[in-house]
Amino acid sequence: MSGCPSEETILAFVEDRLPPAQRALAEAHLSRCEACGSLLAAVAATWHAEGRLAEAAPLPRSFAPGEQVGPYVIVAHAGSGAMGDVYRARDGRLGRDVALKVLPPQFAQDPERLARFRQEARAAGALSHPHLLSLFDVGTHEDVPYLVTEWLEGVTLRTRLMRGSLPREQALRLGIQLAQGLSAAHARGVIHRDLKPANIFLCANGGARILDFGLARLTERSEDAALTQSGAVVGTAGYMAPEQIRGQGVDARADVFSLGAVLHEALSGRAPFGGESPVERMSAALRDEPPALPGELGAVIARCLAKAPEDRFQSAQDLAFALESIAARGAPLAVQRHAVPRPALFAVAAAVLLCAVGGLLAFGRMRAVPAAQAVTTSRPVYRPVTFRRGHVLNARFSADGHTLLYGAAWEGGAAELYSARTERPLSQPLGHHADVLAASSKGELAVLLEPRFFDADHGSGTLGLMPLAGGAPRAVLDGVLEADWGLGDGPLAVVRRVGENFRLEQPPGTVRFESQGWISHARVSPDGARIAFLFHEHPKDDRGGVWVLEKDGPPRELSQDWASIRGLAWTPDGSEVWFTASRQGADSELFAVDLRGTTRAVDRIAGRMVLHDISRDGSVLVDHPVIRTGLAFGDAGAERDLAWSDSSFMTDLSRDGRTLIFAEGGEVEGPTYGAYLRTTDGAPPVRLGDGIPMALSPDGKQVLTARYGERMEFLLLPTGAGEPRPLSLAPVSTVLTARWFPDGKRLLLRAHEEGRPARLWVFEPGAGAPTPITPEGTGFDTAISPDGMRLAAVNAEGSLRVFSATGEARSVVPGRFTGQSVVGWDASAEALYLRSVSLPVRVSKVDVKTGVSTPHLTLPARGSMPGLISVMTLALSADGKFYAYSYNEALSRLFLVEGLAGVRHSPQ
Repeated sequence: MSGCPSEETILAFVEDRLPPAQRALAEAHLSRCEACGSLLAAVAATWHAEGRLAEAAPLPRSFAPGEQVGPYVIVAHAGSGAMGDVYRARDGRLGRDVALKVLPPQFAQDPERLARFRQEARAAGALSHPHLLSLFDVGTHEDVPYLVTEWLEGVTLRTRLMRGSLPREQALRLGIQLAQGLSAAHARGVIHRDLKPANIFLCANGGARILDFGLARLTERSEDAALTQSGAVVGTAGYMAPEQIRGQGVDARADVFSLGAVLHEALSGRAPFGGESPVERMSAALRDEPPALPGELGAVIARCLAKAPEDRFQSAQDLAFALESIAARGAPLAVQRHAVPRPALFAVAAAVLLCAVGGLLAFGRMRAVPAAQAVTTSRPVYRPVTFRRGHVLNARFSADGHTLLYGAAWEGGAAELYSARTERPLSQPLGHHADVLAASSKGELAVLLEPRFFDADHGSGTLGLMPLAGGAPRAVLDGVLEADWGLGDGPLAVVRRVGENFRLEQPPGTVRFESQGWISHARVSPDGARIAFLFHEHPKDDRGGVWVLEKDGPPRELSQDWASIRGLAWTPDGSEVWFTASRQGADSELFAVDLRGTTRAVDRIAGRMVLHDISRDGSVLVDHPVIRTGLAFGDAGAERDLAWSDSSFMTDLSRDGRTLIFAEGGEVEGPTYGAYLRTTDGAPPVRLGDGIPMALSPDGKQVLTARYGERMEFLLLPTGAGEPRPLSLAPVSTVLTARWFPDGKRLLLRAHEEGRPARLWVFEPGAGAPTPITPEGTGFDTAISPDGMRLAAVNAEGSLRVFSATGEARSVVPGRFTGQSVVGWDASAEALYLRSVSLPVRVSKVDVKTGVSTPHLTLPARGSMPGLISVMTLALSADGKFYAYSYNEALSRLFLVEGLAGVRHSPQ
């Protein structure tokens, strides 16, 4: 054992709370240390006089192996702490071991202790990060509150330090992990305030977790004021920052100080601020300088331990970068295996693989590759940046071009914001459920907070602004799809969706261009004089062209007639717009177009390619995604996949749930699409013809189909013998969705005339032109009642309205249904099925008279999977038992590309 045990360890020894191994080490030390022996005697005597020793205190409620606590079965008692006992338990539902922490009854009856316990649950529940303890559940059993976390194998840092200090490499790696974990917590508004070796767990797999947020302050919750009021010193002597000791307000920099104290002790074996009592240790932290430690790591730790908060690292993220830089400048790669974080090793392996199969010279900056060799290569260098399974949303360079910022949803989780350095692309989570939109030269980020996805291309949310250096984002504007400043930091340009229309605004609120066509990938030119964007005539189809909007006048088209186009960025000098597109099929290439409309090919790789950004020095960020639109059919929660190839888009399901229609695109059908019919028993599909099938007739004999060409054409395709029947829907130019009335004679169209807002129309084939039944701008997803007499839709204000088949208002269902849409009526016509948008999609049954909502389904029933982005179209059978839906998934790999020909740098 190195050094004297802490006051907490001696207290735990008196209370008989130490594990056997740690107790044996403590006994050995106490037997030979006069000072600690005297302290032990004093504590024991005081507690005995007060009747607080275990034998004098009421016996706490304990749980025996095999006992049921809520849904958990106790396996064994694992340990005790000042805030309660910890048990190893088994969650039989998921087949995993968990840690179950309970408060002793006397503490559970103490309002302050109970408040702190609940605060711990609230703080931990707000966090999700590989280096923070994951909270699974909270509950109460026989009036004893408990919380459930992941079960960890390993020891605390306090136990490990009883054997001596850590090697430098291990301490450095530990510091990086803990700084990353704290950064994620701070980004969620949580400050730990009691970071110490006893609250750090060293896992058997080499990772570290920060434990016990019982003293954490939730910075955004005023109800915690009673627990964190000024003047109340809460924390552990020897690790608290000076401002914390004085009872002043604390922020993230107090945790930076505590982490510095932990790392100092881990590296040296002794706490930086010693003393025989808590008062002496606190006085030392206020007055004394810690013993100096050698090297760069010692300098970083010294900065963490600065007395004044403004002299420390201003965020845990800054500290993580500093520690990572030390690790990157360490030993050569060949002898640095244990110091390099595992993602960097994956990057090396990926680079070797690319060299072997593609002939590319990856990682040109590695020491093993001479610089001249990297410069003289005739091919661009593709360096992988991401290595996890999931979907990259957007990626941007910082203004200086040395930091990569991107939003991604990994392993089936929610979208999160990440950063990495170009010289060493090791990703670090920034702790926000957000996507990046733009980075300014002033160090500000525009982000999309809590993005919601109806499909892979239509993500929306709240625009937030935040400093790149760290801190919580400030919400600015709702309903935003994209935003960009350009290099000049002029007024922000945003793309919003208002009703059925897409709007390009600069600054927000000033409409520069508006259309029912889909506006995507809007980027401001480096000089701020122009905005380039992609324009797609149909909001659900990615065919389109490159457009540019000057300061005055309408936009003009630079490059057109692309079967698939997505991804756009300006070259640094503003002379060209680069984009990724294809003339046919799904595989895309990188192209450039100048302001005169001259288009040239830049580069291509096998498969899809999506451009994200170009830096000032000409480096490029591209995504290499594998995208799939699948089709699932479910019966009471049991699902099976009915997708035919890589792009099966379901459009309608028969009322009995036995037949569905879908459009097939991708590499199988190309830009013309193919209309297919398939039975839900899994039999092979039947190809009906070209186009997108939109509505299956009630008798199952014909399908309304839209076919792309110079103009959208409409026809009825027979599902059996017969010839296609062309239809004229004039004055309608574009149909967004369609449904047959139960009589099989009429169709309800959600459609619009050329350049006009969408509305609802009723159309009877062979009986004249479609008839509008609602005003323009009221083209919402609408369901037809079983008798065909009523329609229902949720409007833009979130009201669920019922109206007649001719458009007259009937009633408004009580309640608000914002963010939901109508899927269909139930067979009784007394209730409606509504769905949410974001994953997981929740389908509810809503009573049309009372507005009472009852949960019906959660999709996907099999749970979220890596790469799953959204549930798009959804249909239910009349009895609500069967359902079918299309989903969108993408598995991405982000690459940093150097050496692409023709990139013109911006003037410096």
